[in-house]
Amino acid sequence: MNELILEMRGVRVDRETRKNILNIERFSLARGELAAVVGPNGAGKSTLLQTVNLLHPYQGEIRLFGDDVLQQDKVGLRRRCSMVFQETLLLKETVLANVAYPLKFRGLAPDEAARLAEKTLTDFHCSHLAARQARSLSGGEAQRVCIARALVTEPELLLLDEPFAALDAATRLKMIEEIRQVAEAREIAVLLVSHNFADVLHFAGRAIVMFNGSIVQDDKPEAVMRRPVNEQTARLAGVDNIIPCCVEQEGQDRFIKLANGIRFLYHGEVSGPVSACCLPSDALYLREERTLRQEEPWVEIVGLVERVVPGLGTYQILVEFGGQMLYARVPRHYAAGKINVADTIKLVFNPVEAHIV
Repeated sequence: MNELILEMRGVRVDRETRKNILNIERFSLARGELAAVVGPNGAGKSTLLQTVNLLHPYQGEIRLFGDDVLQQDKVGLRRRCSMVFQETLLLKETVLANVAYPLKFRGLAPDEAARLAEKTLTDFHCSHLAARQARSLSGGEAQRVCIARALVTEPELLLLDEPFAALDAATRLKMIEEIRQVAEAREIAVLLVSHNFADVLHFAGRAIVMFNGSIVQDDKPEAVMRRPVNEQTARLAGVDNIIPCCVEQEGQDRFIKLANGIRFLYHGEVSGPVSACCLPSDALYLREERTLRQEEPWVEIVGLVERVVPGLGTYQILVEFGGQMLYARVPRHYAAGKINVADTIKLVFNPVEAHIV
């Protein structure tokens, strides 16, 4: 069984102007686990990280590294963690001095702190910045130095509060991959807060979805993307096709009727009110692309091509059908030069790929 380095039970954070900023019934994180926290603005993501880092008063129970926080030295526990914010927060010193400061605060001699800081800068591919003034760095360079500073103390738990939000996509993905490799090599547990679900897919094996201070879904990223707990989560995860729908019961059979007129037998679970059907674009196939097996309940759509967006490997096709727009991802060799705006095309999907919320 993996060692739990973080456990939260019945944790609640209130402020004078607002109650239940954070309300976590139960949450835990294992050593070396990489998890991402997603949610809209005001969901409580940053408050969660700050509470874990013991920066907020709270009610309930938090255990860090097996110890009840209220029974231990908070400074000692906090020093086994590192936190990186969206803002770079670098001091008006050299890069080397900035990275060495956490070690000096822990009582290391200046020479030893400098040696370890240089090693960390090398490990994180920014040793060439050591002599530069921190305030002269670009956004990407500054954030890389902040992460090196967080890693220099060899934390057991790394808390990342949207540190890549201001970076371009290529720089962000490169940095995420480097942190992932370091964390896996050192068995560092990481909680990454991000607005970008693509970050989650590239980095984490676990996605925690938050709304209104609470965790509403905790699962593998692909499960969140293909089986979101509600419509808000579906939009957060970037589900392409979210179609208004209703449930129609006929005897023992249950049918889903979409707003565009499509109706199909549904064997999935229905719990509570239903407002939409989530249908990933990669679940829609060109009729001629897919060899259909008669025993599978394929649903056919005939629509009009509104737009063709080229891509590497797949093209995104926007199709109008029954007043609704549907996105389909089609292999390049089926789409390039063969599908054009105003063409009529046939798409099919298997109802097992549909998910209602």
